[in-house]
Amino acid sequence: MANLTDAELDQLIKDIGLKRPRGGSERKPIGHGTYRGARQHYYRKEPLCEPCRQAERDYQNERYAEGKRRYGRNGGAW
Repeated sequence: MANLTDAELDQLIKDIGLKRPRGGSERKPIGHGTYRGARQHYYRKEPLCEPCRQAERDYQNERYAEGKRRYGRNGGAW
């Protein structure tokens, strides 16, 4: 099966005249370069683009640093 972009897939669905499943809507564009964008890539099972990969990395590093600040050097163990 051909690999289509989201826009090409939406256009194909419109051209053929198919209807979206009930409750379905057009895919929203990915917010590239944000943590949410990275989550959207994961949800769609797509590889992360570099801006989203960096945003995910920054988010995880911040969470790790916050844990160290909050719980000390050993990460919360006694």
